[in-house]
Amino acid sequence: MTPQQPHPDDTNDNWANVAITIQQRMAHLGIDTDQLAARSRVSLKTVQELVHNTTQRNRHALTLARLSRALELDPGHLRHLASTPIEAAITIELGKADLSPDLRTLFVTMLAKLNTELDQIRADYTTLKHQAAESAHPPKNEAAPADLDAAAP
Repeated sequence: MTPQQPHPDDTNDNWANVAITIQQRMAHLGIDTDQLAARSRVSLKTVQELVHNTTQRNRHALTLARLSRALELDPGHLRHLASTPIEAAITIELGKADLSPDLRTLFVTMLAKLNTELDQIRADYTTLKHQAAESAHPPKNEAAPADLDAAAP
């Protein structure tokens, strides 16, 4: 695999865990997004997307490795977080808590359902955002209603 290719596991939706880790490491190191972008040689836009978890999409293994190193983590750390299924991450964290197995299972099930609903809300939001943008900016090849009125005899 070349550094320019996205890692196959980077398509999972555990970017919230990546964002939290980046935020925590930035706070620990006392740096902001501009400094992280400069240290990692990753674009500021990409850093901001990851820090604020605004865009979930494939990320190159090199991008995640550069950010991991800049945050003084193992180079594969952020990629590993991104590729850990959310349910597995929740199960690992709940395993550390003093809960009965039934209660742990209930939490994992409820959180998985919430995650599915959140994914649907995100999809609906993206669709609405695109529809709003299209209606606010009609295609350039269509004449605006005012232009049609001016052209009438």
